[in-house]
Amino acid sequence: MCTLGYFCRYVPQELLEACGFKAVFFKPDFSSPQCSSLPVPFCALCKTFISWALNHREFSGFVVPLACDASRRTYEILRALSVPAFSLDVPALAGETAVERLTENLDDLARELLAQSGRSFLEFTASLKQALEETLRQQEAFFREWGKRRRAPDRIPLLFSGSHFAHVLLPLLEEKGFLVFPDLPENRILLGEEPLSLTASPLEDLARFTLHRLPCPRLSGPARRTALKRLCGTLGLRGVVIVFSKFCDFQLYEIGLLGRSLGLPVLCLEHDTTPSFPQWETRLDAFREMILHG
Repeated sequence: MCTLGYFCRYVPQELLEACGFKAVFFKPDFSSPQCSSLPVPFCALCKTFISWALNHREFSGFVVPLACDASRRTYEILRALSVPAFSLDVPALAGETAVERLTENLDDLARELLAQSGRSFLEFTASLKQALEETLRQQEAFFREWGKRRRAPDRIPLLFSGSHFAHVLLPLLEEKGFLVFPDLPENRILLGEEPLSLTASPLEDLARFTLHRLPCPRLSGPARRTALKRLCGTLGLRGVVIVFSKFCDFQLYEIGLLGRSLGLPVLCLEHDTTPSFPQWETRLDAFREMILHG
């Protein structure tokens, strides 16, 4: 089976697999190499993703969302380096207009990928419907498990949000007594107010599913802050830890707004792809004491 790489929650894994590809999500860590020819004040994720793509020429291609300036530059750089890259334009809109636009863009991407895999559109549609059904089952299982773990009296439920490098801190947070709800790029759990159901149009369903997920910091306006506040209230979360990358304007802008919007203690940990574990451990200890003792 041919392989496609991707790095953004707005690139739906369900579509890539329904087109007949193995989908591999890019999860860098602090040891991942960066493309050295790019300037220092540039998105750390994009520099590491470009390096990863150059080192995985055996992949059939890489799907890049056109969601911010850095991701657009990433797509252009990959094409300039003769790396097979497919784009997905993600509309910064809301409501039915966003669903219609994204459905069209998903259809364009699917047809481009199907031309590579040779799978028919009919096969793709049937496979996509099955994949969406599985996503719903995974969502239900996730929240059942969360409910069981939430009852543990010795754990502090926490929203953990941040960059692609943040997953490296998950063991440390667990060690410090936090129960983590991960608002991380690889989290594909649906978080809308109303449960979603399947219709006769899998592509439109996929568009709704994709837009129904917790918005990323690119949508740093009221929609994301409202969704986060609702999530914290629904799940009984008691604090927020944000791991953000230098030079990411969207994350930097969001940080100043979240503390006021959520009404919860917020701890921000900055990185430039260089870990600061001793310092972060000390700050997490102090953050835990603040939550416990006010």
